[in-house]
Amino acid sequence: MDTHEITDETHWEELADTVDAPLSQRWLYGEAAKRIGRDARRFVISDCRTPLALAQVLLRPAFGTEISVTFRGPLFLTPHPDKAVERAVVQSLRAALPFGLKLMSPDSRLPGTLGRLGLTPAPEVVELDLRPPLSDMRLSLNGKWRNALKKAEKSDLHVTRLAPSPSVLRPYLLLEKHQQTQRHYRGLPPEFALTLQDVAPKSLRLFEVDDAFMLFILHGTSATYQIGHTGPRGRAVNAHNLILWEAIKRLKLEGVRRLDLGTIDTRRAPDLARFKLRTGATARVLSPAALM
Repeated sequence: MDTHEITDETHWEELADTVDAPLSQRWLYGEAAKRIGRDARRFVISDCRTPLALAQVLLRPAFGTEISVTFRGPLFLTPHPDKAVERAVVQSLRAALPFGLKLMSPDSRLPGTLGRLGLTPAPEVVELDLRPPLSDMRLSLNGKWRNALKKAEKSDLHVTRLAPSPSVLRPYLLLEKHQQTQRHYRGLPPEFALTLQDVAPKSLRLFEVDDAFMLFILHGTSATYQIGHTGPRGRAVNAHNLILWEAIKRLKLEGVRRLDLGTIDTRRAPDLARFKLRTGATARVLSPAALM
């Protein structure tokens, strides 16, 4: 196995697009992480010059050593690699990283890691395939979700796409911060959107209807739902159903093949979990963090 670093954004994104890579394995995520004091290194693991996997690793000094973390990676470029290949990739990546604490939180459990860290349950992520025709996607909607969408479509509401400048974003980010505190959940810090806006301003998609909004991050052939909020008027007319459906249509036109709707917690936030799952999306339990 050979592990080498990629320093060219175009090359990295071309590889990432082949697997519709999640946000945490995208170039813009690493650049945003650099703005908040992390380092980002991007590796391709190959066998006889054939790329097998890629992994973006974030690093920071702590407690007199270096901590490296690979979120949702490595990503394998061929489907269903055998265990021997997975183990060799993990070993090769481990050897390429500097001495210190090496953590990995891959999409699925990999051989060669040293067991689960902590007692926190593994996250469950919801992903929506945007490749089918829009008519088929509409038929795949849960009946209750589709009826709520029909109600919103019959109203006089119209989805507006806003230019997500820092001054436009800040009020929405304050709402999200307050909402995270009230509902006791954690996601990416809302301020991260401001960093992304600075690093890659063309990556943000902000949609609004009345007192409801949703913010998405576009990254190559995939996109991620970042934050959203709705007030009483929006809830009364199912504004989020309308916004999400409009976002799906527009993201498809931009060539997005997979929409990451984020994590769900069926115990603490069952309504939000149902909202996401009723779109026809698929839930997948990710591997818990482990030592490399």
